[in-house]
Amino acid sequence: MPETAPSIGAHLSRTLALTVTEVFAPTVLVGVFLLAQPLLTPGATWLQSVTAMVFTVGLPFALLLWLKHRGAVTDHHISVREDRAPVMAFAALSLGIGALLLVHLGAPAGLFGAIGAIGAVFVGLVLCLLVNLVWKLSVHSAVAAYIALALLAPVPALGPALALLLASAVGWSRIRVGAHSPGQVLAGHAVGCLVFAVSLLLP
Repeated sequence: MPETAPSIGAHLSRTLALTVTEVFAPTVLVGVFLLAQPLLTPGATWLQSVTAMVFTVGLPFALLLWLKHRGAVTDHHISVREDRAPVMAFAALSLGIGALLLVHLGAPAGLFGAIGAIGAVFVGLVLCLLVNLVWKLSVHSAVAAYIALALLAPVPALGPALALLLASAVGWSRIRVGAHSPGQVLAGHAVGCLVFAVSLLLP
């Protein structure tokens, strides 16, 4: 029996949502953001950028894949809230080690300082870790909101609208695939926006 139009539409909608979830996953967004730092942060070098990417997302993602292989986590998005704390704690430790290495490499304050890329990612990671101890906040949405604002908000005219579109698309995808409730997505967006606001307010 041929598929009906509604079922085809639902299938396409879910396929699109899965695609958005993977293409704009936190590891991808943060990795691209850090690799682009020589273009965004005065004085940052490509070696420093790659170092930041390896310690911030590379090593934690390698650990995640190893845990998934051993069956310790359900999937690479860590859908079970109770599985998130160890991975996030390791990510924070790895990021801290990476930041110390960046200091040794002479990285500019704009890259690893309190309001720089590394600092912002660390603050967001800690906030998500704390919330996820008691509630399943959408890390996808938090990262998407921050990265969208950091990269797109400065663009004249359409920047804020594009940032909102990206963050909303990621939030919709997480709801559509059944990974989060609307409240969890909005909470993630709030964390991402908060981290971005702090980065603007601090000297």
